[in-house]
Amino acid sequence: MNSIQYYQVAGHIFRLQLPTESPLWKKLDNYAPFSIENPENVEPIFTLQITEAPTSYEPETNKCIGEFDCDAAYLKLFETTDGGRMFFISQGNKEKAYHLYTTTDYRSASLYFPADGNESLHIFAINNAMMLLYAFATATRNTLLIHASVIVNARKGYVFLGRSGTGKSTHSRLWLNHVAGSALLNDDNPVIRIIGKTAYVYGSPWSGKTPCYKNEEASLGGIVRLSQAPRNEITHLKGVTAYAAITPSVSAMRWERQMADGIHATLAALTACTDIYHLECLPDKAAACLCSDTVRKERTCNA
Repeated sequence: MNSIQYYQVAGHIFRLQLPTESPLWKKLDNYAPFSIENPENVEPIFTLQITEAPTSYEPETNKCIGEFDCDAAYLKLFETTDGGRMFFISQGNKEKAYHLYTTTDYRSASLYFPADGNESLHIFAINNAMMLLYAFATATRNTLLIHASVIVNARKGYVFLGRSGTGKSTHSRLWLNHVAGSALLNDDNPVIRIIGKTAYVYGSPWSGKTPCYKNEEASLGGIVRLSQAPRNEITHLKGVTAYAAITPSVSAMRWERQMADGIHATLAALTACTDIYHLECLPDKAAACLCSDTVRKERTCNA
């Protein structure tokens, strides 16, 4: 017998279906702040069904669309002969893959566990499957799942982007230590959503190595792309340059036309309503103070 749990992230509702007695329910505590009761007359953006029993289920595939590494996860994507999508999700060992089968619109999906998986890998696969489905299902809904760290200060959210290893988490910690009133909203995969002509940033159940799972939101105060440098210097970006600064951090498959068009529209709206910056910086207090004073447009931090 299966149980169904509904969740809501950035206003979007989705559901997870898992055997009622599964011990995995107790390991999904990062989703607890986002849990909601069964919503009436609201269709979830996707449903993920988990098949725990070891299975050799593997629909025929006829085209490898792509393969890529997303931090700890290795993903390989196939188009299946029945018109769906099949993701192979693995951690380190590319031979031990979890199979995520989805319909073309990503609204219905099943995750199949390998025979030699363990509880830790099961949770890893569920989290990655949920992130993928969320990113794809919301791509046409004025919503972006991004790879970033977010600080909230004075009820506004400030998003720090950059390549892995650039120092996003380090820069957030500098704000926490040196910019009064700062709080961490999410440290890896926050959500940006545009409602009307206003952009908001939201916490999510996916926060990387930092357990920060806050079901909270803030109006978006600014976006800062970080890069390491021997000095601290910040530049206000406009137009195409601003657009290009955000794009690499957005989770999506841009080779699918509908998804790409949705992301483009959201990015264009975002660059029109949000201040975007490039911060070349050292990992020091002065960088945090320069950033804070610039994006918040007030001098409150003494380097």
